[in-house]
Amino acid sequence: MEEQFAHETGGAGRQAGGKVIRIAGLTLAGIGAVALFAALFGWLVMVLWNWLMPSLFGVKAITFWQGFGVLFLAKLLFGGVGPRARPRHDRWRRRFRGRCYGVDDEGGKEGEGTPMPGDKYRWPLFRQFWRERGRAAFEAYAKEKNGQKD
Repeated sequence: MEEQFAHETGGAGRQAGGKVIRIAGLTLAGIGAVALFAALFGWLVMVLWNWLMPSLFGVKAITFWQGFGVLFLAKLLFGGVGPRARPRHDRWRRRFRGRCYGVDDEGGKEGEGTPMPGDKYRWPLFRQFWRERGRAAFEAYAKEKNGQKD
C-alpha cells in the first residue's frame, strides 16, 4: 500500500519539503556567516587602526562602524564587487578538471571508461596495463601516424 502511495505521489512528498527547508536553512546560515565575517573583519580593522595609526601618524581612534566602513572602502577600491573572471587561472582549471573528472579542454568527456586516479578497482589495472603494454602500443601508434612502417 505504501509503495502504491509513493508511486502515485512520485515518491517526493516528504523529500521535496525537506529539500526546500534545507536550502532555506543553508541560505540563512550563509547570510549569517557573511555577517559574522564582516563584523569580525570590521572589528579587526578597528583594533589594528586604533593600535597602529594614532601612535604612527597621530590620527584619532575610530569606532567599529568606521572600521567597517574602511574595510568596505578598501574592498571597493582594491577588490571590486561582483564575480570576476580570472583568465590566467583558466588553463589551470581546465587541466584540473581533466585530471580529476575526465573532462578535456573543450569540456567534453575524455575516452569513455578511462579510469581516473581514485578509482580503486580499475586504476591499478590501468597502471599495470600501461606498464606492460602501453609504451609499446603508443610507439606503434606514433609510428603509424608518422607514416613509418616497421
